[in-house]
Amino acid sequence: HELAFIYSIISPNKPTSKMTTNIGAQAADAVNEKLVERQKLEQEMYAHHQDLQTLISQRNENEMVKEELEICEKESSDATIYKQVGPVLLKNDLSDATDTIEKRLEFISGEIKKTEGLISKKEGRYEELGKAIQEMQNAMQKAAVEAAKVAAQQAAS
Repeated sequence: HELAFIYSIISPNKPTSKMTTNIGAQAADAVNEKLVERQKLEQEMYAHHQDLQTLISQRNENEMVKEELEICEKESSDATIYKQVGPVLLKNDLSDATDTIEKRLEFISGEIKKTEGLISKKEGRYEELGKAIQEMQNAMQKAAVEAAKVAAQQAAS
């Protein structure tokens, strides 16, 4: 019964009458596939977390620039603002600079939400795989115990 359960975990679309003789190896291969998938998800989540940190840093920098522009706006309506384009500083209108920063902040906030959504989705799948791996390993242990009992009974008779 346990062997059939393990086999159905390994390949639910194949009939159990075609089981091969080494079901333990198949079960171990299935667990290894899940482990590899889980490791891949872990690497992807790490990359997404790095992206998120970069985005948060960009947001913080742009919020500081926005605050500086607000100070310039309060102190002097004719403040000279410069925008760096490569190695050159170009004169920029205060309202244009403020609009640009606000659009950047909107874009960055959207990217942060998107990245957090990706992380959340991958974390959910990561947890699902962990549970599936645990269930498969438990089933393999039960099957091994049952097989050992059967072997001991056959040896005794």
